[in-house]
Amino acid sequence: MRKLGIEIFYWLANWSDDQISCFKKAREIGFDAVEISLIAGPDIDISAIRSKLDQLHLDVFCSMGLPLDKDITSPDATVRRAGIDYLKRCTETAARIGSPILGGLPYVPWLHFPDNHDLRPYAERSAAAIHEVARTASDLGITICTEIINRYGTYIFNTVAEGLNYLKMVDHPSVKLQLDTYHMNMEEDSISLAIQQAGAKIGHFHCSDSNRKVPGRGHIDWQTVNRALDDIDYQGGLVIETFPNPNAETGRTVHTWRPLVNDFDAEARQALAFLREYVA
Repeated sequence: MRKLGIEIFYWLANWSDDQISCFKKAREIGFDAVEISLIAGPDIDISAIRSKLDQLHLDVFCSMGLPLDKDITSPDATVRRAGIDYLKRCTETAARIGSPILGGLPYVPWLHFPDNHDLRPYAERSAAAIHEVARTASDLGITICTEIINRYGTYIFNTVAEGLNYLKMVDHPSVKLQLDTYHMNMEEDSISLAIQQAGAKIGHFHCSDSNRKVPGRGHIDWQTVNRALDDIDYQGGLVIETFPNPNAETGRTVHTWRPLVNDFDAEARQALAFLREYVA
């Protein structure tokens, strides 16, 4: 059984909100793990988080976003160095919290598109920086997971094939891919073939339906997702990630303009049951 988790900002309105406040709810619904974000930075109350996780017997995954002033793709070496140092701090925080990964977008700022026609130097600078951070991650037992998101979010890579090429540029075993069914639904010719293509290079896996609602509320064929994950013997976490509230900072940031759930707790419980039946 693959462990099932939920991105804790499913319930929260602002990126600065107390993530611990929803841990008990996640456990009571039946999740094995929570995914927390370092989007507000790595300086969080690690001891309080760890204490609550232990109390509730929850596993944890850490994700993050890269601030523009710490852009490791930047032509400015000073900005890149700030980004590398920031990523190392995030990696250390993830390790102290007990997460096996640091996922999300450590490799590029989200929604930032350079004006330059030739984008390859940006990818090369990103890969070189991530290689350096990966050496720290390796020492800490952390895998950096670079999430493949759609073309409207980033330009570095949008498909598994492109993500695998990026991993070759990084050239470090502590860096893997993070797949997300919502983004794959937009960019891949076949979700199941893409999963098989990524194979052992998958370090983390997000589950959202075709419309970014919870699994089971769109048209993704989850049984084929399950077969593909079985084919590659994926044993990592499966995390529900959706930001369903259009009236909150979290939802607006990802362009949620209409409610994606009606009853937060009930639909989280239904989605968990759905994944346990069809995917886990």
